[in-house]
Amino acid sequence: MPTTLTISRGAPIPLVDTTGNFLSLTNKLLFLNADLDSHYIDEELERSVLAFADHHDIEGGHVRLNEYAPLDELGRVLTNGRVNILLRLTFGLLGWIGYVLMVNRLFGGDHYNPFADTVNLFSNHRGIALHEMGHLLDFRRRQFPGLYSLLRLVPGVALYQEYLASLYAVEYLDHVGDHEEELRAYRILFPAYSTYVLGFLAYLLPNQVIRSIALPFVVLGHVLGHVYAQKRIDALAERGVDGLSMSAQWKGEIRRAEQLFSMKTQKGRLLAGMFVGSVVGSSVCGVGTVIGAVVGCAVAWWTRPREG
Repeated sequence: MPTTLTISRGAPIPLVDTTGNFLSLTNKLLFLNADLDSHYIDEELERSVLAFADHHDIEGGHVRLNEYAPLDELGRVLTNGRVNILLRLTFGLLGWIGYVLMVNRLFGGDHYNPFADTVNLFSNHRGIALHEMGHLLDFRRRQFPGLYSLLRLVPGVALYQEYLASLYAVEYLDHVGDHEEELRAYRILFPAYSTYVLGFLAYLLPNQVIRSIALPFVVLGHVLGHVYAQKRIDALAERGVDGLSMSAQWKGEIRRAEQLFSMKTQKGRLLAGMFVGSVVGSSVCGVGTVIGAVVGCAVAWWTRPREG
């Protein structure tokens, strides 16, 4: 039976989307992925989300692609009959307030909200998208999804839930034979998972210790993701799947990173303009960083090649 999952897209807003892409540069560097919080999602990823839902016979749920819709999100919280109304009117509304204040359309942050039953995507990365869909699937299989969500307040439970979501994502990519994306998923999901391990350790260790090991933990996640991806390449080769290599994977990531500031695309020109403007503005004063970023983006927009 076809899935009843629904999808909506946010209308393109060049200045907002470029700002969001710009603000995520540090995370892109930390996780070595140019698609993270890109605020642009292609149709191929959208088809993958629907195919995942079809494969698992997911009924209901909603996916927002680079969209910020506070009123619609509030309506979904209030009418989501899968979660007890008392939980929706307490934790659900608190989560909605966080959704309103965070403005993920600007600051990014892919996530699944069980109280609204929505997946919010801002990264053009199939592994990340399917991971969030994995959360939706996981909560679909729980009799009391609201209470299951609150269990994340118990130290260590988030590690289990994040593991399941990632497992569902890579299992699906293996099932459909998309091993290139499967390998890319390992290389982003391992370091991402390391941040949840770090969050768990925050309950046990002093803050100064956590700060000192934060970067090494993410680096360790990258190493483990790389090692596991290589093991998958070897295992797939034994199954007769050839043509996969880590060097080709990294070349692909480098190409994506180069396209971030490509003068051949509107997104690249806007981001380059914002970046250069912020650097020049910061040399004048602190506020100049923001002013320069906006001016740089505006100049890039108005000087773009016109069709015809």
